[in-house]
Amino acid sequence: MVNILCIDNSKTIRQVIKDCVLDLNYGFYEAENGLIGLTLAPSIDNLGMIIVDWNMPAMSGKETLRRIKEDPKLANALCLILIRIENKEEVIGAISMGANNYILKPFSVNKLQEKIEEMIKNAD
Repeated sequence: MVNILCIDNSKTIRQVIKDCVLDLNYGFYEAENGLIGLTLAPSIDNLGMIIVDWNMPAMSGKETLRRIKEDPKLANALCLILIRIENKEEVIGAISMGANNYILKPFSVNKLQEKIEEMIKNAD
């Protein structure tokens, strides 16, 4: 089973993503910031995707993504960035840093599920 880690400071967003991921029959892990997520991620078997909020306290999504891509244990995991629509110009920077895809906030549950499925299917 593919496992997905969601790193987002919003408990509500993590719950929405958890429901989406479990509905797709993937395993789900969560962290409230990049520091916790980077500590948790290496211990997750079959980590196929990391969903990262771009705007977080403690450690930004940009810094979290940079560290994911520098870590040999995590670098191959797909990265989906959650970014607010008013920051969409930062998407290019996220993609150039190694993010595989993005979704603009606010997002619909269906759009998120489609994006997750598409990314995992195309990675095989």
